[in-house]
Amino acid sequence: MTGAVPDHDGPDEVLLLFSPSASYPDPVACLTNRNGRLVHAWSDASGQPDPGTIPPSYLRGWNHVELGPDGSLYAIVPLHAVLKLRPDSSVAWTAPVPAHHDLDVGPDGRVHVLTEQPRLIPAPGGPYLLLDNLITVLEADGRPAERHSLYDLLATVPHLRGLVHDELARRAAGTAGGADLHRLAGQRGREVSRVLRDLPGSPCDVLHANTLEIVPAHRGGLWDDGDVLVAVRELDLIAVVSPRAGTVRWWWGPDRLSGPHQPSVLPGGTVLVFDNGRAMRRSRVLEVDPVTGEIVFTFVADPPAALFTELAGGCQQLPDGTLLLTDAQHGRGIQISRDGRTLRELHIRTKQAAGGNSRCDIYRLAAVPARIAARLTMPDGWAWQLATTRVRCQPEVRSSQ
Repeated sequence: MTGAVPDHDGPDEVLLLFSPSASYPDPVACLTNRNGRLVHAWSDASGQPDPGTIPPSYLRGWNHVELGPDGSLYAIVPLHAVLKLRPDSSVAWTAPVPAHHDLDVGPDGRVHVLTEQPRLIPAPGGPYLLLDNLITVLEADGRPAERHSLYDLLATVPHLRGLVHDELARRAAGTAGGADLHRLAGQRGREVSRVLRDLPGSPCDVLHANTLEIVPAHRGGLWDDGDVLVAVRELDLIAVVSPRAGTVRWWWGPDRLSGPHQPSVLPGGTVLVFDNGRAMRRSRVLEVDPVTGEIVFTFVADPPAALFTELAGGCQQLPDGTLLLTDAQHGRGIQISRDGRTLRELHIRTKQAAGGNSRCDIYRLAAVPARIAARLTMPDGWAWQLATTRVRCQPEVRSSQ
């Protein structure tokens, strides 16, 4: 996993963290520089489903990985657990929660993670079985401390509550025998979620949150320090919620977005979001002013169809002001300038093990400061072997840079 172009380390240099989707049943996380040179790797098969059960791709490997400031890796075993791994891949702790899609580590070491659990929602023409998403808070040692229902938070806004109920009713209308599933309310775990997620038309999965970010206070007072930014894919919604206050601070997106991923708050208080564009079959990057609701920046590929990932993906602003895009279904990391020039691409391919097929090559690239590498041990062992023999990163630097 080496690049043919020179490395460019500097004050704004970042490393890229990702876990190839096809690395099941031995998930691996790779830390590389922007040119694809491997810096470190982690691996641990704890909690992976038995290949003999033929698990769907969304239950295989690690759903997402994040790096802590001390060099620890936080990995999501889909709908089963959160792992904290030391730099040598030994397990610091395991939190047995039905985690999915995303997590964030706060300055106090506590971990906020998305989880899910089915529940019955009373409604005219209901009740409906909803696969509720929750913001679960883990103590720094992995012990679950808090659980906050995303449905309950969204339902404090009548319009958002109506969106959820309308979508539940629409999907339930085409589902036979839905009442027989009500017995699953209150249960949780990947087998329960698998039953509900695999129903034709996904009648219960009308939230499908995919992003969680702990945000700083908004300079205009829209939200407070420690509130949480989420993306709710099936409602085309991004929102800042306050689990502590039990309310929605800000929301945007219905009729403007289509299957969004990875919103983030920028230093100036605007919100960056990856609009997957499922309806138009072209993805784009938007920056919105949360005070006015106006779009202040848009990136669309040339031609527009050159960037389209229906599933997963995301975008992130780097310290130098450029943007990192994840084209998940094509295994590409793309760095663009603010004037829309493509500066470099990183193409990621995984040699698949038996049963390692996936809908996406990668879920998301996470940019981390290069200085964190100083906290990591010398790379070696099984994780390094997996990364160097099964993962290939091919860089492409554009002459326009």
